Amino acid sequence: MGAVGAEEAVRAGEAAGDAAVGALFEELVREHGVTGAQLAVHRDGTLSEYATGLASVRTGEPVTSRTGFPFGSVTKFLTAELVMQFVSDGDLDLDEPLAGLLPDLKRAAVPALGTATVRHLLSHTAGVVDSLEHPEMRGPSYRRFAGVCAQQPALFPPGRAFSYSNTGYCLLGAVVEAASGMDWWTAMDSCLLRPLGIEPAFLHDPRPGQNGAARPVAEGHALRAGGERAERVDHMTSLSLAAAGGLVGSATDLVTAARPHLADRETFPQRHLLPEDAVLAMRTCVPDAEPFGLADGWGLGLMRHGHGDDAWYGHDGAVGGASCNLRLHPGRSIALALTANSTAGPKLWEALIARLPEAGLDVGHYALPVPDSPQGAPLADYLGAYANGDLALMVVRDDSGDLLLTRESYTDYRLSLHEDDLFVARSGEPGALPITGRFVRERADGPVTLLQYGGRAMYRL
Repeated sequence: MGAVGAEEAVRAGEAAGDAAVGALFEELVREHGVTGAQLAVHRDGTLSEYATGLASVRTGEPVTSRTGFPFGSVTKFLTAELVMQFVSDGDLDLDEPLAGLLPDLKRAAVPALGTATVRHLLSHTAGVVDSLEHPEMRGPSYRRFAGVCAQQPALFPPGRAFSYSNTGYCLLGAVVEAASGMDWWTAMDSCLLRPLGIEPAFLHDPRPGQNGAARPVAEGHALRAGGERAERVDHMTSLSLAAAGGLVGSATDLVTAARPHLADRETFPQRHLLPEDAVLAMRTCVPDAEPFGLADGWGLGLMRHGHGDDAWYGHDGAVGGASCNLRLHPGRSIALALTANSTAGPKLWEALIARLPEAGLDVGHYALPVPDSPQGAPLADYLGAYANGDLALMVVRDDSGDLLLTRESYTDYRLSLHEDDLFVARSGEPGALPITGRFVRERADGPVTLLQYGGRAMYRL
């Protein structure tokens, strides 16, 4: 076969692969009853975009490749990129204590927070509580939020362990303010998104004259009536959580933000926005910090799935009625992102990952196995309240004697207990996936003191 024939064969193979991915995506969206979704794939130097369904069942507006979807916690990936820009420019030091950056932390009720560093915040090892909403936050500034954090007890000394923290990334909003002289919204807009060619949009934009109305945004949906009907639901995020979960964009936007992390970055015109040492630091996992239930390892704004040359990196996110997933493989120069405006989005993602090898795309994925071994301890060992900041859970018995994991205003999860204090939490919501967690004891024969669930450490009260 001549050179021209070989090139044509390669193009034909790529086109067939793209068609297979698109057909699979459409099939799974329909199968799982997802209202609307986008998929973007950068592979072999080519971007493929897929969009299907409705942005809103209320208006009937179709999803396009430009429709904005809430990124949820995938916002943290972009906040981390923004922080690493200031690190690369010498405006921030990853290992500088926060008290030197945020004056309010010098007067902290718990001084340990002031000794935490930017690196600790980025890697969820600062010992900061997960959820701490600040209802008095009205304008585009995280300074008062930092002051509120300064009065909260720490989960553990900085660097000691891993506990996923939205609050930590909101504190990074204050760090960005200190480094740039701009609020997080303006810095994200002017330093990262627009230079990348991404149209900025936020769930809440408190800046005067910035209402984010220019870009269509998908509404959230929940499956009701046995999973056959979608109803509109609120995204349920507050202004104070913006730096941790407030960005809006498309699957293509996320793939664009991932391009500096890939081996083919030399073909990306905006690669200068994140130097190679910055992206390497982002995927260098923190030692001795186990992100149980979330990933095999955690770097600075990126989770790791797998090990060595087979490792994939990324982030996942969800808000009310919407979900988002990003994966990238630096060495193979592959990035893909999925957005969905449905509570069935996580199940769509799991199904897509499982079947993408059919289309020649095998994406690394972390998933704790659902144990099938019987429980090993009396149910009474686990009963009680567990808390992490504003997040409070109760483990209780229902009328039948089974265990429930319950939270005010949320669906109860039914717990099944297994050996080694593992549990599986199952929700009655249509399309919800089971979640594996564990109870932790200070010693093998001691009482339960901790619950680990969704990467959060929750202490028994």
